Amino acid sequence: MAEIIVKSTASVEVKVVLVLTEEEARALYNITVYGTKTFLGWFYRNLGKAYLQQHEKGFISLFDTIGKELPKHFKRADEARSVFNKLQ
Repeated sequence: MAEIIVKSTASVEVKVVLVLTEEEARALYNITVYGTKTFLGWFYRNLGKAYLQQHEKGFISLFDTIGKELPKHFKRADEARSVFNKLQ
């Protein structure tokens, strides 16, 4: 009789939706302008590595996502505000 091997895997994926005010989003974006190397260097020197180092890959991805995604939303908000102000 042939040997039958059955394998299975399971995974859990968590996605978090974070709702920010425009002011909070702009503040978060401006933190990322320093870049991950500069920010992490300062953070590790001044606050230590205990909490953030284990999540460094996620931190870098977070900064990248913020840098790519938020500016287009700021542009739309600024353009809408400009149009609205012209109507007054």
